[in-house]
Amino acid sequence: MNETRAVATLSVFVVGILAGIVVHTFVDKGPVESPYPQLPKVEEPRAAHDVIAAIGADDARTLSRLVDSTMLTDLDMALQPITDVRGTRFVGAVESEGRLLSAYVVTGKTTEGIDFVVGFVLRVTNDQVVGVN
Repeated sequence: MNETRAVATLSVFVVGILAGIVVHTFVDKGPVESPYPQLPKVEEPRAAHDVIAAIGADDARTLSRLVDSTMLTDLDMALQPITDVRGTRFVGAVESEGRLLSAYVVTGKTTEGIDFVVGFVLRVTNDQVVGVN
């Protein structure tokens, strides 16, 4: 009697799993489509590329020529807590109404020598970097 009961219990368990799989395939419709329109992707803006290249090369002179002092302060805040930049990577850029947003990831070390990764976005208008987010 115990063996029959164990087989019946396992059978109910297996049938329940199979029924759940079958019901799930009919009920699950997958993720819904985003109601927000996508912005068109564009290539990396030259002005943003030059700024990131100066950051990656630790070239303060070139960086100060490319952006004003307010922007330098904003870049410093965006890169915190990184003090030693080891690498930069372009993630992507989008365009809307003549404004470009260009995203980057910067890797480096903090003052304590800890590896750190920071992401930020440069706003570009009329072939000039005008903001940092």
